[in-house]
Amino acid sequence: MIPTSQSSLLTGILIGTSVTAAWFLIQDRLRQSPTKKADNNNNNNNDNKPKKNSKSPSYIPDELREEQLSRHALYFGEDGLQHIRGSRVCVVGLGGVGSHTAIMLARGGVESLRLIDFDQVTLSSLNRHACATLKDVGIPKVICVENFMKTLGVINVDALVEMYTTDSGPTLLQGHWDIVIDCIDDVPTKASLLSYCIGKKIRVLSCMGAGGKSDFTRLHISDLRTAAKDPLASKLRQTMKRVTTNNPAIPDDSYMDDMDQLTIIYSSEKTVAKLADLTEEQKQQSDKNQFGAVDGMRIRVLPVLGPLPAIMGQSLASMALCELGQKPILQPVTGERLGKTVRHKKLQHFKNREDDIRKGKIPVHENTFRGALEIDMDDVEYIMGVWRNCCAVTGARLGTTLELVRWDMTKPATADNVVVMSVPAIHTYDEKGKDGFPEPIRKRIEFRLAMCREQNGQLY
Repeated sequence: MIPTSQSSLLTGILIGTSVTAAWFLIQDRLRQSPTKKADNNNNNNNDNKPKKNSKSPSYIPDELREEQLSRHALYFGEDGLQHIRGSRVCVVGLGGVGSHTAIMLARGGVESLRLIDFDQVTLSSLNRHACATLKDVGIPKVICVENFMKTLGVINVDALVEMYTTDSGPTLLQGHWDIVIDCIDDVPTKASLLSYCIGKKIRVLSCMGAGGKSDFTRLHISDLRTAAKDPLASKLRQTMKRVTTNNPAIPDDSYMDDMDQLTIIYSSEKTVAKLADLTEEQKQQSDKNQFGAVDGMRIRVLPVLGPLPAIMGQSLASMALCELGQKPILQPVTGERLGKTVRHKKLQHFKNREDDIRKGKIPVHENTFRGALEIDMDDVEYIMGVWRNCCAVTGARLGTTLELVRWDMTKPATADNVVVMSVPAIHTYDEKGKDGFPEPIRKRIEFRLAMCREQNGQLY
C-alpha cells in the first residue's frame, strides 16, 4: 500500500505532467494551423504592439503565466509582481549585454518591451549573445530577441531595427517609459541617449565597458562620476559635459552623482586585452572610416570574453526588476574595497575624534551621547560604500581627505549614524552643527541614513 505522502506526490506529478502535455499539444496544433495576416489598420498603431489572442502560438493562458512567474511572486509579492508586469521598459542595444538584459526582463515578468538596435547577428556575436544561434546569423538582433521572447509567451514586444541618433531619439523613445536601459558600446551614441533621458527626467540604467576585461568580482553599481579604471566611462564623462553644454534641460552636471536619475554598472578591473590591430590593408588606406560598420563607429575590433557582458546584462536586468518590483537594491557596492590599512586608519581617526568630543576638545551643539564607539573595521567599509567614497556634503572625492563623523550627536556612533566628510565640511559641522549645511543637503543625508536603518531593520 502506497503511503499518503507518496500518493499525494504522485498525484501532483501526474497533474503537472498532464497540464504540460496538454499545453504543448495545443501549441503544436496552433503551429500547424494557418494564421491570418494582421489587419492593415494595425500599422496605424503608434506603439506597434501585437494583441494577445488565443490564436497566437506565443500566448499562454493566465494560469500558466502565473505559474511561470510564481518564484518572482514569492520574492516581490503580488503587488510588486503586478508593478513589474504593468511596466514599460526600453532596451537600446541588443548585443552581448542588451540581449541578456532584455531576455531576463521578459523572463522576469516585464510584458511591454521596446527593443532598439540597427545591427545584425554575426558569427562573432555567438560567443556572447543571449539567444542567437547559427540560423540567426544575418537577421537583425532585435528580431532574433523578439522571436525568442515569443517562445516565453511575451508578445507585447516592439522590435525596432533602427539606429539611435540625436535626430531619431525623440521618435524612438516616444511615450512613457518606466526605465530606459542603455547597452550601447559607442560613446557618442551613448552620450546622446543619456543626455536625452536626463533632459526628459527618464530613469536610465547604463552599462559601461565590458570588453577586454574578465574579473567579474570587480563589477560595481554606482553613479557615473565614481566609475574608475573604465576607459569608456572616462570618455563618456568628457563627452557628456560637451553635449549637455547650453542644454537648458540639464543646467549642471549633478546627474553624474544622482543614482536616482542615472545608475551605471562598471568594472574596476584594468583592461587586460587591447583592441585588435588594423590589418595591413587597413593601415595602407588613408580613409580608415570606410572599414567601420557605420560612419563614426569604432573601427578596431574589441576583444570580448563572452561571460562578462552576459553577467553585466543580467545585472542590469536585476536592478531594473528590483526597482520595478518596489524592492530596490538600497546600498550597492559602488567601488573597490578599502584595504585593511586604510580601514584601520579611518577607524583610528574616528576614535580619536570621539575621544576629543568626550574630553570637550571639540565643541558640540546638542545633548551629546558620550558612550562607546559601536562600529568596527567592517563597518568602516560599509559606511564608505554608503557614501560612495565621497563627502556626504560636497560630493568631493579625488584629492580630498575624507573622515568619519557622527551625524546625530544625541545618538550612539553606529553604522547608520556616521557620515563621510571632507576636512572643510567637518570644520563647518564643528562650528555650526548640522544647521551649518543647507536644508536640501541635510535632508539628503538624513534620508540615506534612514535607508540604512531600514535596511538593517533598526528603525526607531
